[in-house]
Amino acid sequence: MIKNYLRTAIRAILKSRGTAFINIAGLAIGIACCILIAIFVKNELSYDTWHEKSDRIYRVLTIDRALGVSNNLVGITLPALGPTLTSELPEVLQFVRCRQNGRTLVQHGDKSLYVDDTILAEAGLFTIFDFELAAGDPKTALSSPNQVVLSQEMAHKLFGDDNPLGKMLRLDNDTTTVAVTGVLADLKGNSHFAMDVVQSLVPTAVDTNLAQWLTSWRSISMTTYVLLDDPASEHGVEEKMEPLIRKHDVGPNFNVTLQPLTETHLQSAEILFDGFNTGKGNLNYVYGLSAVALFVILIASFNFMNLATARSAHRAREVGMRKVVGATRRQLVQQYLSESIVLCFIALAIALLLVELARGFFTLPFDGSVTLHLAQEPDLAVGLLLLTLSVGMLAGLYPAIVLSGFQVVKVIRGSFATSASGLWLRRVLVVTQFAASIAMMVGTVVVYQQLKYMKTKSLGFNKEQVLVLPLTDRQLRGNAEALRNELSQNADIVGIASTGSMPGSGYGRTGLQPEGASEDDVWIVSITAMDDRLMSVLGFELVAGRNYATEFATDEEAAIIINEAFAAELGWQEPLDKTIRMGENERKVIGVVKDFHFTALRHTIEPLVLLYRPQPGFVLAVRLRPENMSETVTAIGEAWRKVNPGYPFEYSFFDEDFDQLYRSDEQFAGLVSNFTWMSVFIACLGLFGLAAFTAERRTKEIGVRKVMGASVAGLASLLSIEFVRLVLVASAVAVPVSYFAMNSWLINFAYRVSLSYWLFAAAACAALIIALLTVSYQAIRAALRNPVDALRCE
Repeated sequence: MIKNYLRTAIRAILKSRGTAFINIAGLAIGIACCILIAIFVKNELSYDTWHEKSDRIYRVLTIDRALGVSNNLVGITLPALGPTLTSELPEVLQFVRCRQNGRTLVQHGDKSLYVDDTILAEAGLFTIFDFELAAGDPKTALSSPNQVVLSQEMAHKLFGDDNPLGKMLRLDNDTTTVAVTGVLADLKGNSHFAMDVVQSLVPTAVDTNLAQWLTSWRSISMTTYVLLDDPASEHGVEEKMEPLIRKHDVGPNFNVTLQPLTETHLQSAEILFDGFNTGKGNLNYVYGLSAVALFVILIASFNFMNLATARSAHRAREVGMRKVVGATRRQLVQQYLSESIVLCFIALAIALLLVELARGFFTLPFDGSVTLHLAQEPDLAVGLLLLTLSVGMLAGLYPAIVLSGFQVVKVIRGSFATSASGLWLRRVLVVTQFAASIAMMVGTVVVYQQLKYMKTKSLGFNKEQVLVLPLTDRQLRGNAEALRNELSQNADIVGIASTGSMPGSGYGRTGLQPEGASEDDVWIVSITAMDDRLMSVLGFELVAGRNYATEFATDEEAAIIINEAFAAELGWQEPLDKTIRMGENERKVIGVVKDFHFTALRHTIEPLVLLYRPQPGFVLAVRLRPENMSETVTAIGEAWRKVNPGYPFEYSFFDEDFDQLYRSDEQFAGLVSNFTWMSVFIACLGLFGLAAFTAERRTKEIGVRKVMGASVAGLASLLSIEFVRLVLVASAVAVPVSYFAMNSWLINFAYRVSLSYWLFAAAACAALIIALLTVSYQAIRAALRNPVDALRCE
């Protein structure tokens, strides 16, 4: 019986090649899009889930409610909190503290290289998490001072095929050496940790600074993870942490909370001081891509169902004859479903091929073929098979049930072809398809507008043609003035400045007391240090007062520059000469800098103080002339190697560094755009097939009208008007839905574009034009036919 169904299904597909091609092509593209999105979504959702205790591991976050802080949630906490939680709360079984160490120079013998992903961590890293060592003992690898664990890639770069255990390294040109005590095994899955070098966070006997810092209740500076006895303990632990930190005199502006480990990657978009969370994602983007996948597969499925419903009328007599010779309703349903399912699995095979071809356009998070990846991801493979089977069932079920349920006489007469149920179903499906397509077009344009806005909005500084040189250790900072002198001789270098951190790379925060504020008020503001040249090199604009200057000997200890946001927060109309107390030191405001974005545009511009540090900081910013940039960079490299022999010359461009803040936004925009146009193409494929069916069904009517004098334009308009109405109805449905969705997305940005009415009108017009272009070919082709041939048609 099944063999007969399959044979009949293949015969029916070959008989209607055009319809089958449209069905298979649209569905294959839809399934391919869904596969790609499912791979991306599953990859994002898989972060940190592979740890055995992942449901009981939490990160401790701090909520800063001080005045001057608008972005309250930070990814660091009090250093002493971790061990105190373990000792005083029975629900907390273990803790581990980590600290990002920044860009580090790693040296072994004559080999030296910069490493970005370096951290300090305690031994609990290997007991709480399931990070395994390919070499070394996880219990002792980080238990003593001056120990390091390397990633396998880093171990190979430094030691080749030699055994790295016991080898000595120098970090940042320090005289103290560290011993390699372990090599990380390849991770079992995605992790928000990025670790190439892990140094033990254990103070030496003489390192009293680190020892005191680890027991401090006075700074928010440590990334801390805790292991609970039960996930249900989370809220109880959060309630107990509040009185615990107050017992240690932590200010009332600070609160602490827990974040589940599995939420760290996707639900940290608004968290600042989150350096550990490299390449963090965004849960809203996962939801957005999932919605796109749903829209695409619905459009493809509705296409399939629409054409299957429309074309089934042509087999009405076949169904009638089958019933006459004894076919049961169940057999007829099975026949239609088998044909539909065969088409779907053909489309699935083509979709897998399309995904392989798409590897050149998408960076997929796996190696090898997609079929091999699906074999390694059984849940994804099963979901894909169920999706294909469901689409086949859905597309074939309606025509099968309706046709098999009609009386034999009605079916043979073909009354289904003009039945109200079949007509209204097709209309609803077309409206739904184009409503989804219009909503996706609106979404694509809004995402690109917001991305363009973020990348072109005036940031308050000029990030173009600025080369960034990191000064990662004391010797480099000590040689900075000599390097500046060398570079100053190059006419293509406009200016050189020093700073503690560049905008976008993260500024610190500090407590202070402004003039006129109540002693009970707690003020914490962002802070960075700079020399007197940074203003001109980066193009900061002073709106009041003056810049720091070497001729003012008191500027380093007694002066301060603030931004407009700080002055506005304080209500200072005349901020110059106002005083700000920082610890025991009182400073006078000598200048107000125009607000500039030192974090991404997701966050509002917070109050900021810029301190004067004439000594070289951690970064040297070099402004270049736009001409001869490659030659200038080469000359800078030569000067670097002359002044800093033995240090690799590495640099970056400020504009590229700052744009990295929007990397996930750009990736999301690209994916949404690609899949949106795929969905529009699929909808047009279905519309093309439906227009062909409509023209064929009205062949005789067209012939009569043409004989009666109807023009080609009139006939084309007649055939197109119904689709125009449907697209207009789809627009009416899509506009409020897309407005609500995109407005909800834009709320995540402190600085955002506004939703203009013309955007929705443009998307509706674009859909209408696309629909008219799609059906016009069939309409004009039908109108141009010889009326004699049309009247012969029955």
